[in-house]
Amino acid sequence: MREVPEVPLPEGQLRVLISSDTATEVDDQHAIVYALLAPERFLIEGFVGTHFGESGGPTGAQKSCDEISTILEKMGFDDTFAIRKGGDPLQYTTKAEQSAGADFIVQRAHAEEDQPLYVMGLGAATDIASAYLKDPSIKDRIVVVWHGRTKWPDKAWNFNVHNDLKAAQVLFRSQLPLILFDTGTFLYCPYAESTKRISPCGRIGKYLHEIRSRKPRFQSDDKAMFDMGDIAFALNASWCKWEEVDAPDVRVDYSYDFSVNHGPIIRVYDVDRLAVFEDFYQRLKDFSECGDQS
Repeated sequence: MREVPEVPLPEGQLRVLISSDTATEVDDQHAIVYALLAPERFLIEGFVGTHFGESGGPTGAQKSCDEISTILEKMGFDDTFAIRKGGDPLQYTTKAEQSAGADFIVQRAHAEEDQPLYVMGLGAATDIASAYLKDPSIKDRIVVVWHGRTKWPDKAWNFNVHNDLKAAQVLFRSQLPLILFDTGTFLYCPYAESTKRISPCGRIGKYLHEIRSRKPRFQSDDKAMFDMGDIAFALNASWCKWEEVDAPDVRVDYSYDFSVNHGPIIRVYDVDRLAVFEDFYQRLKDFSECGDQS
């Protein structure tokens, strides 16, 4: 039977692996930096760079790996963390896609007997699903925090789902302890606020602000840093609201099917923007003042 994840997450340092389609947007970069700024909470065991569907093409996963490397370099963490390339979208819901990323998740899941591995899924669920299909026993070793931001309870309507529907279906149908981070739209960061609070903070602050110039929509005042919410939830669940729900099936038209019950999961449905960003800004400022060189 599927176990319900403990919420709030246990106190102390958490073993964390981050799976991210980092090269597709600007929120993933902010989320990864946020996690790196909280070493007292996150023992980061590595990263998986995931694809981002047709927009990323066949080299999308490698682009995500390269973007993760850029972030680490600008924070002075060169060669500190392992980065593994994820696989292509699932062709079948019963067969894993082979990738270094999926193998890495399995390996790190079994690396420690006393502490679970929290897999933060900020992109398509491809590599998490493949890891489970390769080794279902990881259900006893990991907790998945996956960014959905769906149209609950109607449709699993989200970029991450569209990029690998079959992987999302595997995730909902699996016995993996699952926390569906089903919000994040409210985590907007006005461009002027980024100019004032992020850009002055060393090399990484300057970079986070500069990447918003890549596309006009990244500069809008209502641009949300969606994936930061998953990190914030793991950091301090009191900033969020959640509920225990039964995991439905996901149909091929992305609609939820509640006639099927795949066991209990946690669904996070609200997040406090002000609390999250004030914490992020302070951590970023402290980091830049303690050695990050502009």
